[in-house]
Amino acid sequence: MEGILSEMTVEAGVLLSALSLLAFVIGGILLGHLSEEERKGKRFFWAEWPLPESGAAFEEEQARRAA
Repeated sequence: MEGILSEMTVEAGVLLSALSLLAFVIGGILLGHLSEEERKGKRFFWAEWPLPESGAAFEEEQARRAA
């Protein structure tokens, strides 16, 4: 009984490791594709929002757009 539980735990760990590695690889591929598209000149407007800690930059952008 303990051997079965031990094997199931190892298999679950291997499965989670494989899934996390797959997610990491897919994320890297997507970010690489975005980088190539930006290098070609395409702009991704959804990626241009200011960071939350850069409140001053956001206010400057709003003032520039209003002018």
